[in-house]
Amino acid sequence: MRSLTKGYMQSLETAVDAATLWRALVEPDALALWYGDQAVVEPRIGGRYFAVSRLFGRREAFIEHFEPCARLKLLFEPCSDWPPLTEGALIEDLLIDEHKGQRMLRVIGSGIPSGAEWAPVLKHLKTGWALAFGLLQTRLRNGEIKDPAA
Repeated sequence: MRSLTKGYMQSLETAVDAATLWRALVEPDALALWYGDQAVVEPRIGGRYFAVSRLFGRREAFIEHFEPCARLKLLFEPCSDWPPLTEGALIEDLLIDEHKGQRMLRVIGSGIPSGAEWAPVLKHLKTGWALAFGLLQTRLRNGEIKDPAA
């Protein structure tokens, strides 16, 4: 029998266009402004998504879904800072959509085991994404991340 898992969701609403939000997610120079000091992104299905982050530490994932300006789904490799993952996988799905004339960016994390040893990891991810999205919102508002076509 498969054990229950937990997840999280964080979102931000902004007036910037979807291309600018997408750039913030997949371009290493833009990622460095809000997410991580180091980043490597191979922008394609099966590509590598790697970052060393002030908020999350070292994170490495495979890109499972890649739909420019709409969806980026990441399947994470086990991290040495996490308890052992005996089944399933940690997934983060980043979605960009329109809501009442604004763009909405959501991160939906899933696959976190419900055991007590995973509770600090879940709390860390929830807190980390709240802080990261706050920083992203500031960078967007200040015009530090722009649509390259603009």
